[in-house]
This record gives sequence, structure tokens and C-alpha cells, in this order.
Amino acid sequence: MRLYLHSLLVLGSFLLVFVWQNSQLQTYTVPAIGFLVFMFLLVSIKNKRNLNFGGPANFFLLNSVLLLLIFSTGGISSNLFFILYFLLFGAAFIMDPRSVFMFPLGVVIVFWSTLFTGDTVSNLIKAGSLGFLSPLAYFFGKQFKINEKQEDEVLETKERSMSAAEEISKDVEEVLEKDSDKLDQKDVEKLSDVLEETEDLRSEKNND
Repeated sequence: MRLYLHSLLVLGSFLLVFVWQNSQLQTYTVPAIGFLVFMFLLVSIKNKRNLNFGGPANFFLLNSVLLLLIFSTGGISSNLFFILYFLLFGAAFIMDPRSVFMFPLGVVIVFWSTLFTGDTVSNLIKAGSLGFLSPLAYFFGKQFKINEKQEDEVLETKERSMSAAEEISKDVEEVLEKDSDKLDQKDVEKLSDVLEETEDLRSEKNND
């Protein structure tokens, strides 16, 4: 389900710009860029202090803004066209990595009317190179997601370990408070060691 949603968002961004560029709305490109930038910042801001520049909605807005900038500065001949290479890899990291293969298709759609005008060979190389880079972007994006998942699993394991350690610590403290006079000195020392180890775990977590 996520793959289809992300693929539609990638392709939808290109289709939106394609329709915009081939309609009378084209004359309002500059205000549209400003509005989309505002929306991008609005979506990105989680609270007053933190920014989150990732996420499918953010990519949709960012891709639309940069495509409009490219068209407003010369289209496929624009000096800003190289930004699409970074966006290709950005899609692999932010979206489902498999949706990256929609990116070259979107480029062909949005630049189709200008592919065979001017320097045709250069235009085809620019568009075609995105297709050749897509598998590489997919590979890096997939590895990034795997590493991200592993880090989340490690963090969850640490959280569970800390919860268990805190529960044990509470039980040990209760035993020491209520029954310390009934225990052997060795047993008391062992329980005290458990408390110290728990405190060390808490300190390590706070330092992380």
C-alpha cells in the first residue's frame, strides 16, 4: 500500500507541474513557488523548535517547487536541471525506495515537449541518465531503510532492557528496605551490586 501511495505522490508531483506548465496558470509560476515553499515549511514544522524535512508530503512539495524553478529558468536547458539528480536520491531515502523508478518516468512526461527541441542528444542524455541512476538510488535507499530499521530495533531493545532493569531495581530496593535485617551480609552485598549495575545502565542511557 505504501509503495503505491509513494509512487502516486512522486508521479503526481510531475503531473501537477506538467498541467501547470501547459495551461494559463503558467503566468503565476512565481507566486505558486512562494506558496509551495510556504506549504513546505508549514508541513515541515512539527513544533516551534524542531524541523522535519523528510516525509512523503514534504517531498511532493519540494519536488514541485524545484520543478517549477527549473521551468522558470529554461526548462531542460536550465542550469538547475542537475538538482533532479539529488531529488532522485532524495526520493529513494524519503519515500519507499521502489517508488524511485517513477521518477525518470515523471521527468520524461514533464519534459516531453522539449526533449526533441534544441540539442536533442544532450536532452536525451539528461533524461536518460536519470533512468540509469535509478537502480543505484534504489540500492542506497534500500540500505538506508534497512539500517534505519536496525537502529530502531536496537533502540527498542534498549528501552525494554531499561524497563526490565528498573522493575528489578524497584523489587530489590523493596527487599532491602523490608528484609535487609533478615538477609545474610553476602546476599545484601549482591543485591546492592544489582542496584549499582542498574544505576550504571541508567547513566549510560542518559549519556546516549
